[in-house]
Amino acid sequence: MDKQPLLKLKAHKLNLEFNQDSMTLCAEGISSFDLAEQWNSLVEACSNSGFMQSLNWAKFKKHQGYRIIAIGLFQNDTLIGGALGYLPEKTNGQGIICIPEGPILQWQDEQIASEGLRLIEQAMENEALKAGAMALRIEPRLNPPVDRSLRTFKRAPVDLVPNETLCLDLNLSEQELLRQMHHKCRYNIGLAAKKNVVIREYRDASALNEFYPALLEAAQRDDFFAEPRSFFDGLCDLLCPSGMARIFIASHEEDILGGLLLLTFGKRATFLYGGITNTKRQLMAGYALQWRAIQAAKALNCDTYDFYGYTEFDDENHDYARFSRFKRQFGGKMEKFIGAHDHFFLDRLADVVIKAVNQVER
Repeated sequence: MDKQPLLKLKAHKLNLEFNQDSMTLCAEGISSFDLAEQWNSLVEACSNSGFMQSLNWAKFKKHQGYRIIAIGLFQNDTLIGGALGYLPEKTNGQGIICIPEGPILQWQDEQIASEGLRLIEQAMENEALKAGAMALRIEPRLNPPVDRSLRTFKRAPVDLVPNETLCLDLNLSEQELLRQMHHKCRYNIGLAAKKNVVIREYRDASALNEFYPALLEAAQRDDFFAEPRSFFDGLCDLLCPSGMARIFIASHEEDILGGLLLLTFGKRATFLYGGITNTKRQLMAGYALQWRAIQAAKALNCDTYDFYGYTEFDDENHDYARFSRFKRQFGGKMEKFIGAHDHFFLDRLADVVIKAVNQVER
């Protein structure tokens, strides 16, 4: 049977505006004026993407001082894909337009994916000169091997998001989830409940006065990087009202034992940040926090709980080694992705090289 001809695809720059309580997305020459709802629905339905391609996350990144470069991919006048690129405002001509968890493409159709990616590359390159960028970095949630449509991309030296993670299937019942856990994990969840560890859920920034000190204490003890308080202030102010972000706090009597930040978008819940204090660690608050977050994700009709960063090997030099030993007790399945890949805009790269040579000669 002859292959169906590829329908004409076009890439359009999208105009993205954030108001206090709303977001507007539109493209010149496209009859649908506001594409915001269509965009978020498209991202939610794409298993190879995630919350970092949502307009909600873009609003947060803009608040952080990033420039947002939005490209829509249209088939006739129907939005079928695209990308949200993030770039710091000050790049000195050497910036990289980053597309974490994207672009949004029909990756299962090689012909459409290849053509769509080419058009997004081209559109991003047209914006690179104005934006001061020399390369494009993408990171779709694609399992290895690397798709042939990425032949113009090379493996990036760093990943934007973890390229290995551990996921729970939330289509299982709570009893089935408990059964797949290590027996020690089930015991610790029960122990926390028996010892009256209380888990409270917050849907605003009011929990940060308890959450952030717990995170800092854990970061100092376990030697991991903690974002500044302003990061969480902005995240909660912008993402909690929509229900995308929520915080869980564990306490016992008058003592704060730890906190957990959960993001939900589409059918996926992501454990993004968390930390346990040094107080009453024998009460196993970390297990209680995770179990409560898993239950909340199920109640929100998510089908996946993403532990966000994992390694299956006990390599002490791996960033996620210690945390992985804790996470694997909950069961689940490891997911591995191809990681970040770079495409350099040759004309922009040449400009950077010439500029560097001139500076050296001076």
